Amino acid sequence: MRSSRKPTGPQHRKHSSKLRIILTSILSLIILALIGIGIFVGIAAAGTPKWDPNALDNQKQTSYVYDKDNAQIAQLHAGENRQIVKSSDIPDLVKKTFVAVEDKRFYQHFGVDPIRIIGSAVNDIRSRSAKEGASTISIQLARNAFIEDPTAKTLTRKIQEAILAIQLEHEYTKDEILTFYLNRIFLGESSFGIQTAAKTYFGEDLKDLKPDQIALLAGLPQAPSQYNPYVHPDAAKNRRTIVLGVMRDSGLISSKDYDTYKDAPFTYVESMKKNLDGAQKVTMADTGYKFPSFVNKVIDELETTYNLTEDQIYSGGLKIYTTVDPKIQTAAEAVFADPSNFPRGIDKTKIQGAMTLLDPSTGEIRAMVGGRDYTTGGWNRAWRTKRQPGSTIKPLVVYGPAIEKGGYFPGTVLDDMPVRYGTYSPTDFDTIDKGWKGLITMRYALEDSVNVYAVKLLNSIGVDYGWKFGKDNLGLPLEQGDRNLTLALGTPTVSTQDMAAAYGVYANNGVSVTDHTVVKVLNSTGNTVITPKITKNRVMKETTAYIINDMLRSVVTDGTGVSAQIGNWAVAGKTGTTSLDSNKYGNKSGNPDAWFAGYTPNYAGVVWMGYDSDPDGQHYLRNVYGGSFPAQIWRKVMTVALQDLPVQSKFTMPSGIVSGSYDMKSGLLPSSLTPATFVGTEIAAQGDLPTRVSDVWIQKNVDADHPNMLATSKTRNVEAKTFLNLPNRDPSWTWPSNEAPYRPPTETAPDPVADPNPVIQPPVNSTPQVDPTLPSPTLGQVTYDAKTYKAIIPMTVPAGNEQDSTIFYLQRSGQTTMESFSIKASNAKSTSITISLAENGKPPIPGEYLFWAAFQNRNGSGVGPPSGSVKLTLTD
Repeated sequence: MRSSRKPTGPQHRKHSSKLRIILTSILSLIILALIGIGIFVGIAAAGTPKWDPNALDNQKQTSYVYDKDNAQIAQLHAGENRQIVKSSDIPDLVKKTFVAVEDKRFYQHFGVDPIRIIGSAVNDIRSRSAKEGASTISIQLARNAFIEDPTAKTLTRKIQEAILAIQLEHEYTKDEILTFYLNRIFLGESSFGIQTAAKTYFGEDLKDLKPDQIALLAGLPQAPSQYNPYVHPDAAKNRRTIVLGVMRDSGLISSKDYDTYKDAPFTYVESMKKNLDGAQKVTMADTGYKFPSFVNKVIDELETTYNLTEDQIYSGGLKIYTTVDPKIQTAAEAVFADPSNFPRGIDKTKIQGAMTLLDPSTGEIRAMVGGRDYTTGGWNRAWRTKRQPGSTIKPLVVYGPAIEKGGYFPGTVLDDMPVRYGTYSPTDFDTIDKGWKGLITMRYALEDSVNVYAVKLLNSIGVDYGWKFGKDNLGLPLEQGDRNLTLALGTPTVSTQDMAAAYGVYANNGVSVTDHTVVKVLNSTGNTVITPKITKNRVMKETTAYIINDMLRSVVTDGTGVSAQIGNWAVAGKTGTTSLDSNKYGNKSGNPDAWFAGYTPNYAGVVWMGYDSDPDGQHYLRNVYGGSFPAQIWRKVMTVALQDLPVQSKFTMPSGIVSGSYDMKSGLLPSSLTPATFVGTEIAAQGDLPTRVSDVWIQKNVDADHPNMLATSKTRNVEAKTFLNLPNRDPSWTWPSNEAPYRPPTETAPDPVADPNPVIQPPVNSTPQVDPTLPSPTLGQVTYDAKTYKAIIPMTVPAGNEQDSTIFYLQRSGQTTMESFSIKASNAKSTSITISLAENGKPPIPGEYLFWAAFQNRNGSGVGPPSGSVKLTLTD
């Protein structure tokens, strides 16, 4: 029987020894880790800023802004936009809401919330990111009051914040800490503290705020710029709804209150935007600095991109180095200050404008103008105003995507004729005056800003493809609601900065570069605290960018943008206007917006023009288009920008660009029937030139005596003519003038009447001999001048025979013999021949007169086959 006792020999001692070694090693590693953590914490703690209660009183230092050449352009120092309130004057609902949203265990922890730290770490691990915050109200107060660089997200800084937060908890009561926090916190729009914010966003005192207003304020600390209702009303509303939900779930408001307040409008914000162009801004100690529009954008970038508060910007002693070019910025401001560069308004309300100009190779914004007479703290239309761009969006969401997708080239042909997609029927701006344009190429459609072509092309490539190209490749702020065919005509809303950055990608040969105004920022001790992370990404093929450049060059040389030409510079551009809403304006003629977007190989710039608003239905542009005032402003500013630079008359052509002949009415290879006037040459990306032969041309036999009628088996004078074969066109549509001569006839010619005196054909077998290589001319309807006794016969000359002389034959009434007349070459495709019918100065006798014509070859040795006869009947 086997024993159940454990072994006590050498084998057991060996296993025990191994276990002790493993446990000892683990314990040693833990001890070493704890020692390391202790050393790290000790070092971090040693670097903690000195405890100074006076810091809570917000000591300030002036910040400085510099241009691209490191010359100072502005001093930023805030006249305090803060109204301090006592704890007793802060409504209980305000305190409880901020605690519920920002730090729900505020009254239980000691400045640091271990439970929140663990939960934040778990969520970060799950999401594989470091986005979850664990900052208590005490930590937030410590960070803003004592930490030199509160934007630095490092473990050392977090340890220092925790130490300071714990010290705050030792020095002050919870209510004092919360009061400090509510008076100090930055809530956007230059507002520090909740009393100031209540005035900024609602025009109310703190004690008078309603639950929805308190919810908005409590939602702002997480991202003041992102949830600013003046700039991002939808995001602000969504954030407010979330906070109202927290208030409901915490028992601070009822479910009925939640339903009542979640859709409340931003009434005060909207009135301020309408009457004062936005919120009233912080008062500056020095408001006379240079380039206020540009500096305003710099401040926005520091807030939104680098999460600096306005307190840090205006009072942190920063040195802010920027991208502005003083020469270009000065020129832009001078152009906008000149009234002659703008149309007259209908009253004292000025027609406004904005402009952004950048270097596409670096993404550096060189100039920005936020409006006429722009003043510090005003509404900066260059980046804050979002308006519909009209046709300036077409190269960004239609033509660029089509070329990038492949299978399309500047000679791609679509039919500018009526079309309907469900209930949507696009039209062209000049259809009523000039009619439909018919079969046109992509290049022509872009030059002439043809709407129907753009919509048809977007439908062909797919709305999703064009939308994603504009949003993902070019960075346009497109929304899901823009994902429809009206996108092709510019129904989304964008700023001049958005458009300049997007067009800059084409100017930079298909490479997108982050647009920015900040080069670097130093703190008050000279340490670099911000260095922009500029990304460069190829977002399209070089061939795509070049083809768009080439087509937009045509817009400026031959299309709607000719006002933007600058000497021999290669200028590419696109005009755009928006239309009045017929539901509001009826049949009025005018435009809410006019745009010009243009670029050279060096700079890209965009100009917008229009009224800020139209409260009475009268404030809109009249006879102002993108190619007029906006293009002229663009040219004046860009001319200064390009001074002293070597002229570049071409955009650099990359490899992979080919060219070839094509049929301009089909976009395919010319066929043997394609008229020479419709054979063109065009460029394309390799592989995108057509390979199929044109099939839109056909030949039909017509009655030469009735050239607009089809010949029958009984027709005596049959002539083959070339026509466009477009069976899908509605017969009721009017064809454009260049296609009308090629519209196939639908009626047949009448049967000829038997003639008792048979017509004798001209003597083609006599000398000179018949030359079958010559074509026959085409004669038109004869007219007769009874005063001069002369017959006038129109004649059409085939291409290539303009220099051939003609022999005309005449058979007079009652005669069987022929008269012939030699007519010199017309050197034209059409001419009229005049022949006198008088006999010895007397009028011709009544009867029928027949005419023929034939070409004579240039050496005089033969004539071609005669034309069909045309008849003139004279009566008494």
